[in-house]
Amino acid sequence: MTRAALALCEAASPPWLVNHCLRAYLWARLLDKRTRSFDDEATYVALLLHDLGLTAQYRLSAASTQQCFTAAGADVAHALATQHGWPDRRAALAAEAIALHLNVTIADRHGPEAWLVRAGSGADIAGLGLHRVHLQDVAAVVRRHPRLEIKREMTAVLATECHAHPNSRITFLVQRLGFNALVRNARMFSE
Repeated sequence: MTRAALALCEAASPPWLVNHCLRAYLWARLLDKRTRSFDDEATYVALLLHDLGLTAQYRLSAASTQQCFTAAGADVAHALATQHGWPDRRAALAAEAIALHLNVTIADRHGPEAWLVRAGSGADIAGLGLHRVHLQDVAAVVRRHPRLEIKREMTAVLATECHAHPNSRITFLVQRLGFNALVRNARMFSE
């Protein structure tokens, strides 16, 4: 399943986005509070597929009844997990973690996987929580999976998404909460 998710991520995503997904998993593991057990494979799959809705292949059309790009990744993750024999509950776990990753907070009832997907993606995009990670670990992760101008690339793709889906969560985050400024000003990263 993990090989299929990685292959799908690599086939659909530009290199900067693939590296973002891989780094996000590593940040999630480094930020793990280790207070509860979690499904590591489901977390990895969710992080590989969490931004699929930002790719040309999986982007929602402007006419779609869905408004949030996370729905596309969640749907793909659920379908792929089901094809690989995951029980529906486990497939739903990965899909829900993807669907919730833009939330500002994640309630405990959604499980550690959702928290880890949120934490890993937020750490990579805006440096959230990385003050708790050793600088040598940060450098090692970025050396292994370079950022490849992610600040510029992500703000451009989010502008496209906001234009196409003005009622989406990402539009709210960009327009009302200054998400793009958070991305551009992430002090931990120059690019």
